[in-house]
Amino acid sequence: MATIRILGKEYTTGLVIFDKDGTLIDFRQTWLEIIANLLKTFGEYVSMTERLRLRVQEALGISVDNGTIDGAGPLAMGTFTECDALLAYCLYQEGLSWDKAQDIVRKVGDEVFRSDARNRSIRPVKGAIPLLSRLKDKGIHTAIATNDKAADAGSDMIAIGAAYYIDIVVGADSVENSKPAPDMVKKICEHFQVEPSSAVLIGDTVMDAMLGKNSGVMLTIGLPGIVPKEVLQEHMDVVVDSLDDIQ
Repeated sequence: MATIRILGKEYTTGLVIFDKDGTLIDFRQTWLEIIANLLKTFGEYVSMTERLRLRVQEALGISVDNGTIDGAGPLAMGTFTECDALLAYCLYQEGLSWDKAQDIVRKVGDEVFRSDARNRSIRPVKGAIPLLSRLKDKGIHTAIATNDKAADAGSDMIAIGAAYYIDIVVGADSVENSKPAPDMVKKICEHFQVEPSSAVLIGDTVMDAMLGKNSGVMLTIGLPGIVPKEVLQEHMDVVVDSLDDIQ
């Protein structure tokens, strides 16, 4: 157990659990680039009409053209399985059979989401690596709880140079129920043999706040980004302006 200081107040903990996208990974910069690549790659398999281009973005809750992401949308809060289903439905709406649509989504997913192309798009949140380093120096365990696949999340950590600081990665495919169910936090806490009530959870969405509360963690910390600060303040115990505020 060690002490961390947040906005002038001290908390004692031995475990900090991070969301990934938007918390350790710069969500907007990273995913705008990845989805732009997704749209380009889709065009290699189907006719990328303006209608389909807009439909895919609307389905995921993102606008590549405007540089915006809906913090309450599927890309921000959904699982990889849910997003794949939405993409397949977009293709189905274009007249493709369901099996053909699913096959294209799998192929495009392998090229865009689970490849070197994804790694080249990954950008860390400002202050992420210094914070992870500080926690390691204090002897505080760190974990990731993400609705992404565990292997992809682990790859993202390697891409930004954070893997050395992360003790365990738990994804939606690591548990029976994804966020906001408490399964991820429960699995992490069992790994370290600690109670959730002694853990701190850091995230950037209302879903993360719900995960923390459903799990009974000691403290939830919100990081504004795709979700405004005033919205997070309604759901998180503490909201910081940046990860540099956590010492």
